[in-house]
Amino acid sequence: MRIGIIHPGMDIKGGAENIVVWLAAGLQRRGHEMRIFTDRYSPEHWPQEFVGSLDFQIMAPGKLGSFLNSTRMRMYDRVRQLPRLLKGFDVVIGQHFPTYCWATMARQLTGAAWRVVWMCQEPLRMLYTDVTDEHLLNHDKFAPPGVENSHLEVLAAKRSRHSWARRRKARRNKMWDAKSVRKCDLVLTNSRLTADNVRRIFDVETHVCSLGIPLPPETAYRRGEYVGVVGPLGDRKNIRNVVRAAAQLIRDRGCHDLRVLIAGDGPQRSQLAGEVSARGIDDNIEFVGRIDDAALSEFYRNARLIAYCPIDEPFGLVPLEALAAGTPVVVSNHGGPAEIIKDGITGLHANPFAPSSIADAIEILWTNESKARQIALAGQAEVRRGFSLEAFVDRFEEQLTQKAL
Repeated sequence: MRIGIIHPGMDIKGGAENIVVWLAAGLQRRGHEMRIFTDRYSPEHWPQEFVGSLDFQIMAPGKLGSFLNSTRMRMYDRVRQLPRLLKGFDVVIGQHFPTYCWATMARQLTGAAWRVVWMCQEPLRMLYTDVTDEHLLNHDKFAPPGVENSHLEVLAAKRSRHSWARRRKARRNKMWDAKSVRKCDLVLTNSRLTADNVRRIFDVETHVCSLGIPLPPETAYRRGEYVGVVGPLGDRKNIRNVVRAAAQLIRDRGCHDLRVLIAGDGPQRSQLAGEVSARGIDDNIEFVGRIDDAALSEFYRNARLIAYCPIDEPFGLVPLEALAAGTPVVVSNHGGPAEIIKDGITGLHANPFAPSSIADAIEILWTNESKARQIALAGQAEVRRGFSLEAFVDRFEEQLTQKAL
């Protein structure tokens, strides 16, 4: 089959961009002709030995949208380009709004025969906050009495506050989104949580296609030296509560040897550093910044455990990558991470709104080597069995051939 994936902004490297490249490369290895359509592409983000001969097609900026500096006109420029770019393709995949909207609109305008697949990582949060950020907006209900989460309070207020112009634009985009989703031939989601959210919003049939990752060489378990934290330093990743949990362990529970290394960067770095200093644990917590793939593999391997406790996360690649490296994980007790990690078997769940709950889980894996080893080995086996890139491509191909063609 000839399969195209539309994803603007391949000049950055995040989880969504990794999924695009991994899926395209996996399908190409199975004989499909693949092409990724994007506005921007930076090849240095992905190693050549993995990308291979993948074809990246840069979509030229439209003259009308650029001249008028209009987002809406840029969208129509994209739609006008697609019939020419997608001529002869059998399937078009979009991940994020509005890529699948472009594909359905272009198909309607030209009568093209390609099938449109929405590979949904999550509905657009700024349009559907009441659904996608349900735990965040109700964080006070999930936190124990007397526990404050001021960082989440601020974020929830931002999510709920919209200007009149933004509300008007959101209403227009919601109408366009709903119309486009119902014209998709197949809606795949990365988790049951995302599937439920899509059904609540659009009332359409969905199918779960859990993601997978390229697996590193299998290695024996070894006890690492620090608690690892990986991710962008923003409020929704909830790293502040991991810092607060570490402070409890160091100051109140006698874990004076606890070390925490935080890999990532973002708008909350200075605030997090201030939190660390205010709690007097500068000697125990280090910010190592953003690290590349090779260094990230070593970061996972050398950690005693990885703590990953975001709010309303639809899936979560970090726990899979950690377990693939043989390192046990602590994850949030809701959302995608709680679906893929079995509590007490392949990882430990913690209430992300309660630093004491995160501290409890970290303490077990930090101090109990036998338990940590047991969880690490079980988790590694589970990832290699069900969450490899090959397993992901298997699921995708099966859903595509059975339900869209």
